[in-house]
Amino acid sequence: MNWEEFERVFNDCILEGNKIIIKSKLHEVIKFVIDNYTYNMLKEITACDIGNGKTELIYHLYSVVDEEDLFISVTVTDEAESIVDIFKSAIADENEIYDMFGIRFAGNEDLKRLYMPEDWKGFPLRKDYVQDDTRLAWNDNNDT
Repeated sequence: MNWEEFERVFNDCILEGNKIIIKSKLHEVIKFVIDNYTYNMLKEITACDIGNGKTELIYHLYSVVDEEDLFISVTVTDEAESIVDIFKSAIADENEIYDMFGIRFAGNEDLKRLYMPEDWKGFPLRKDYVQDDTRLAWNDNNDT
């Protein structure tokens, strides 16, 4: 795959094999990649709390034509750009990341909790999450 055009347009990105590390312009980068290369499927979006209030988001794209994976990584604090207008399937991953990490996705009009109750305080997969809620207590009397 020839990435010269990509590097010319996005000169602040880092290319490492099949991974692109970006600092900003997430939506623009993903749109450029799917418009100019054969990556036409979003497999998943994952998140990892890397500490200091920062979360790494990794977008896993796939080329059905070339049978190749591409990973796009961006570090955010509390908000990222939504890509639901590019990949409708992104809505589930964006909602899960919001529910577990508290990352809001600008442009996702249907952002909501998926697993945790609506009144749940905090985001359980963040490193700064305090597990003092009584709903987390194990039931030692459970006879299963």
